[in-house]
This record gives sequence, C-alpha cells and structure tokens, in this order.
Amino acid sequence: MSPDEKKPLASVIILTWNSEPFIDLCLESLSNQTYPNKEIIIVDNASMDGTLARLEASPFRQIVTKVITNEKNLGCAGGNNIGWRASTGEMVVILNPDTVVAKTWLEALVQALEADRRAAIAGCKIYYPNSHVIQHAGGILYPNGMTTHYGNGEEDRGQYDELRDVDYVTGASLAVRRDFLESIGGFDEDYFPAYYEETDICYKAHRRGYKVLYVPQAVLYHYESPGLNKASPQFHKTYYKMRMRFLLKNYSLWKLLTRSLPFEIRWMLWEPDARGFRFMQMRALAQGLWFLTTRQR
Repeated sequence: MSPDEKKPLASVIILTWNSEPFIDLCLESLSNQTYPNKEIIIVDNASMDGTLARLEASPFRQIVTKVITNEKNLGCAGGNNIGWRASTGEMVVILNPDTVVAKTWLEALVQALEADRRAAIAGCKIYYPNSHVIQHAGGILYPNGMTTHYGNGEEDRGQYDELRDVDYVTGASLAVRRDFLESIGGFDEDYFPAYYEETDICYKAHRRGYKVLYVPQAVLYHYESPGLNKASPQFHKTYYKMRMRFLLKNYSLWKLLTRSLPFEIRWMLWEPDARGFRFMQMRALAQGLWFLTTRQR
C-alpha cells in the first residue's frame, strides 16, 4: 500500500442546483488539491439551467468520480444525503459548487479531524470572492436559534487564525466523520429546502460530547450563488421558519422557556434588526408548532 493510500479516503460531495456559472471554477480548484486520497461526487438537484452540460464539457470532468442526477430538487439536506450515501470515504466533505478552495483546503480539514478523535466536524475560514474579507470564521448560535459568523465583513489580519471549537460551521464547506454522520442518520431532511441542516448536525455533535472545529488553515472563497437573495423577504421567511423548526426539534421545553423565549423577547423588542420582521417571526413560530404537532400524529 502506498503512503497516499494509507491516508483516509475523503469523499467530497458537491450538490449543484443551477450552478452553471460556478462549476468549472470549483472543479479547477479541486484539481489542484495537495491531498491525494479523495473521490469527488456531484449530485445535481434537478437543475433547470445548463449545469449538467457545462459539467460534461468541463476540462476538469475527469476528476469527478461519480455524477448523480436527482429527478426533483430534494433540498440541501436531501441532496447531500444522496451524495454521502453513495460515497465510501471515512471523511465526508460537503462543498458548495459556488466556491474556490485553496490547494491545502482538503488536507487541512482531514488533518484536523485525524488529530483530534473528539472532533466530529470541521469547517473553514471563508473569504468573500477575490478578497481577504472574512465571510465565516466559525459560527455563533444564540439561545433563540439566531446565527451569525465570527469575523463577517472584517479584513483578515490574522485575528481568527486559531483552531478552536465553535457552535457550528457553515454548510458551504464542512467535513464530518462518516461514522458520526451514520450514527445520526445523516442530514435532517425536515430542513427543506435549506438552512439549519448544518447547524442541526453541529448541535447534535456537541450534545454527544464531540467538538466542532473551525480550521483556519482550510481556506476557500464563497461566491454565494443564486437561490435566495439574503436581502429578500423570501430568504428571511425561510430562515425564520427553519430557525423555529430547529428550536422545536432540538430544545427541551425547559430550555425554550428559560433561555430561548427571554432572549427572543429581548431581541424582538430592542434589536434594530428585528424591525419589520416581528410578524414574520410570529408566523414562523406558529408554523413550527403546527409542524411539530403534525409530525407527532
């Protein structure tokens, strides 16, 4: 067995949906990875543009191990579940197609998980395109389920160069041990079409005593492709709906009443960001309660 084959196999899962403008850049960056023992699986979530044609014509098509085409859009969780279940790697690495990864990105993620057996998940330092402005240096999960990113909008001056355990890491790129992913049944497909599926698995990891690592040596650039515009009412509607779903699925009644509810009330009353969204928040709570009731029948 060669030294390369002794390294854990890393299965890189790329879920595409109308990703035609990005797939070549993503694959080109993957073709330059320093980590040798990998497979690349693309799952297309019923794209309506020329994603598949662009993929087949790509000069980097040969690095792709397998292409799976879904007949309908299964959402982020469902599509990624299709991908990792078709893979064989000890390490499963979820990667958005609208990304460009640094040469040592995959090597840094695998090394971080290998070095700490108490770590189940590892995420990246993410920049906005063509810059050193940070988009994500680990995630913060507030008591009411709201999320934010360390360092977002900050110029990188080395202030987030320490490997550390964080609340969660973004699903734009995360590595997870296969045995842990199997133990929780994969990504929860109730988070449809998107948002909070990565927060959910990170929360489950912490609840089971594992770490979720932010790995600053694993670097990528994230373009944030089409889908939902983060300034749009549709984005906020979906985000709040999934947030309430996350809270009701994971928190005890005691935690909801003693931690989440007081924080939520303070946020709605005093935070400027809550203005204009209070009705949307209340509707999301009602939708969450209805969802929970119907699921328990």
